[in-house]
Amino acid sequence: MRDIIHEAGKDPLGAMMLDYLGGRQDACVEVDSTTLEMWRMTGKTMFRDYSEMDGLERLALQLCIGKILDVGAGSGCHSLYLQQENKIVDALDISPGCIQVMARRGVKSIIQQNFFSLKKKRYTTILMLMNGLGICGNLDGCNLFLQFIRTILKEGGQVLADSTDLKSLYDDGGAGACPAGGYYGETEFIMNYRGIRSEPFSWLYIDFDTLATLVDYNGLQCEQIATAEGGKYLARIFS
Repeated sequence: MRDIIHEAGKDPLGAMMLDYLGGRQDACVEVDSTTLEMWRMTGKTMFRDYSEMDGLERLALQLCIGKILDVGAGSGCHSLYLQQENKIVDALDISPGCIQVMARRGVKSIIQQNFFSLKKKRYTTILMLMNGLGICGNLDGCNLFLQFIRTILKEGGQVLADSTDLKSLYDDGGAGACPAGGYYGETEFIMNYRGIRSEPFSWLYIDFDTLATLVDYNGLQCEQIATAEGGKYLARIFS
């Protein structure tokens, strides 16, 4: 799990979103991966409103109850929608640029912390969208995550998270390179924006069956709520 970013010079995503908010409509971050083809994350995507979100996102937002933690909140698009629905939500991110963006956009409760540092907080819903389980980094990190959520979930609480099963990428002879001896959903990213380069960080795409096995091992329950093209799915984790 990544720690707080302390330097603006190490925060390409935050810099891109600040530029987009300031009117640079073509702003986008380039993402390099050790196993996947390079792709781009555009400002337009990060600032989408509810009508532009995909079906899994909209469903997850409708299922949010009680006090909500929006993990990796980014531009605050999910938190802003929940606020509009009169729900109580904390928006969590490690990026100083994202924190500034959310403050300017009117997100009411913003936290710049590492997820694992929330030891005195309690939530009914932990919301993790845009391949939200990726922040676990790898399968070991997913195990640690599942152990930790017990400490911040209220009784009857839930995690609503999406991920992507990349198996078809390799089955179809895609351009990705499955890590030798490792799980095919583990990768490493570096983000770049206008000369600002992030530190390398691990990211996880986990298939539902593997997630369900880890959830069961940790004494929790899991259900696949919905699926979408490209191996994407929305899961609910609960006790």
